[in-house]
Amino acid sequence: MANDSEGKQLLISSEEALHLARLDEPRLHELLAQMHVSELGELLLSCRKDEERSILLEYIPDELLGEALLELPEGMQEDLLSDFAVGEVEEMVEHLDSDDAADILQAVDKDIADEVMERLEPADRREMEQLMSHDDETAGGLMQAELFKVRSDWNVEKVLQVLRRFGKEIENLNYVYVVDSEDLLVGVLSLHALLFSQPEVVVGSLADREFPRALAGQDQEDVVRIFEKFDVLALPVVDEAGVLVGRITADDVIDVIHEEATEDMFRLAALSDHDDLAEPVGITARRRGIWLALNLLTAIAASVVIAQFEATIAKVVALAVLMPIVASMGGIAGTQTLTVIVRGIALGRVTFANARRTLIKEVSVGLVSGLSFATLIAVVASLWFPDLGIKLGAVIAAAMMVNLFAAALAGAMIPLTLQRLNIDPALASGTILTTVTDVVGFFTFLGLATIFLV
Repeated sequence: MANDSEGKQLLISSEEALHLARLDEPRLHELLAQMHVSELGELLLSCRKDEERSILLEYIPDELLGEALLELPEGMQEDLLSDFAVGEVEEMVEHLDSDDAADILQAVDKDIADEVMERLEPADRREMEQLMSHDDETAGGLMQAELFKVRSDWNVEKVLQVLRRFGKEIENLNYVYVVDSEDLLVGVLSLHALLFSQPEVVVGSLADREFPRALAGQDQEDVVRIFEKFDVLALPVVDEAGVLVGRITADDVIDVIHEEATEDMFRLAALSDHDDLAEPVGITARRRGIWLALNLLTAIAASVVIAQFEATIAKVVALAVLMPIVASMGGIAGTQTLTVIVRGIALGRVTFANARRTLIKEVSVGLVSGLSFATLIAVVASLWFPDLGIKLGAVIAAAMMVNLFAAALAGAMIPLTLQRLNIDPALASGTILTTVTDVVGFFTFLGLATIFLV
C-alpha cells in the first residue's frame, strides 16, 4: 500500500506496480481497474521518469486511460501521448466526454489529431471541431457538447419519455435545457421541477428564463464568478446569437479555480504559469532565469541608491547595520497589501473604478503599522547605538514611517494600474513593488541620516 499526497492510501505504489508488470500482469490489470482516475494520476506522477509511466499506461483499462492522462500536467501529457498511435488515441477518445476528448486531441501531434478527426462520424467530427475552435481559457474551451435539450412546446410527459430513453448516456445530468425551433436557449428546467410537474404542462412555461448563461467567448474567470454568484451545478453556453452550443459542469469549474489559484501563486513568485515539477531542468531554469535577471536589475538599482551615500555609511557604520530593517519591513508590508489587492482583483471584488475605499484602508493600515513599528525601532536603535542615541532613533523611525506608507500605497496602486493597462497584475507586481520599497527605504533612511547625523 502507498500514501498519496493527501494522505489516503493507494492500492499500490509505483514500485509495486512496476514489479507486478514484470511478474504478475493479470494482478496489475485487476488492481489498476479498481482505482479511481485521480488515484491513477497520483500513481503515474509518483513514477520517477516517463519510461516507467509508459509501462504502467499499458495496463490501465481503456475506459480509464484518457481520464488518467488528463490528471497529469500538460507537459507530461504531451510527452506521454507522443508515443501513442492513431488507433490508440482514437480508442481513448471514444471513452471520453467531448470536452475531455478535445483536450486529448489538442495535446497529441497535429497529424495524429487530424487523422483521428477524419475517422469520427460526421456529427461527432462537427461537434469536436466546434469545441476545438475555442480558446482553452474561454467558456467554449471548457464546455462539453453532451447535454439534454428539449423543445419549448413539449409537455412534461414527452420530456420524461425522451429522458428515460436517452438521458442515461449523459453524466452529471442536473438540468433540462429548453430551446425553440431554431435552437435558441429559452430557459433551464431543473430535474426536480420536471419530476414534480403535471404531465400535460408545457415545459416552456416551467423553464427559468432568467437562468444564468455564458457566452462561448467569455473568459473562464467570468465563468467561475457566475458559478460562485448563482450556485448552479451546470451552466449553459450560447453563441452570440443565443443558440445553445454546450454546457459547463461544476467539476470543470473546480479545475479552473485550482488552475487560476496556482497561476496567481506562481506569478506572484515571478514564476511562469507553466512552471511545474515535470519539466526538464533546462526549460524551468530558462523561464525562471528571465525573472531572476529582471530582479537583478532592480537589485542593482537599489545598490546604486546606496552607493550615493557611501561617505555617510563610512562615517556612521550603524547605518549599514540598520538599513536592511527598513527595506525588509517595507517589503513585507507591501507584499501583504499586494496579496490582498491581487486576490480581490482575481475574485472581481476590486477594480480600478471601486478601489478608492480599499486604497484608503490599505494606506491607513500602512500608517498605523508605520507609527507602531517606527516607535519600537526608534527605542531599539537608541539603546543599541547609545552614542547616536535619540537622533538615530528618530531618523530610522521617520524612514520606516515613510517606507511603510509607500509600501501600502505601491502595493495597492501597482496591481490596479497594471489591470487598467490590461497586464496581469500577478505577473509583474512583485518585482516592481520590491524595487519601490528598497529604493524608497534606502533613500529615505540614508538621506535623513546624511542631513541629521553627519
